[in-house]
Amino acid sequence: MSVNINLHFTVSQLTDVAQAEAVAGSIGELLRDEGIEDQVSYGAVCDSGVHYVTGESQFPLIITGFGRWQPQFETSFASAVAEAAPAAKGVVEWGYPDEEL
Repeated sequence: MSVNINLHFTVSQLTDVAQAEAVAGSIGELLRDEGIEDQVSYGAVCDSGVHYVTGESQFPLIITGFGRWQPQFETSFASAVAEAAPAAKGVVEWGYPDEEL
């Protein structure tokens, strides 16, 4: 069974623009591997000298087997962040638009 899911993520505690761009690149690879790179907007941001990476789905993602896919994605996301910035903190949030009706 498929489910509609909204994805939002933020990676904080980045030291500089180079590290933020490295994290964004690593997350981009994950999104490409998952086949959702065209459905998720993301990038490195600097706001008042604070660097972070943020992203969100442009519209609900249709995921088959979400219960199996979610923990695998979250583990891969954490690995992608740690690979580029070991001290960074990544948070993934899920929305369930069908439940909001």
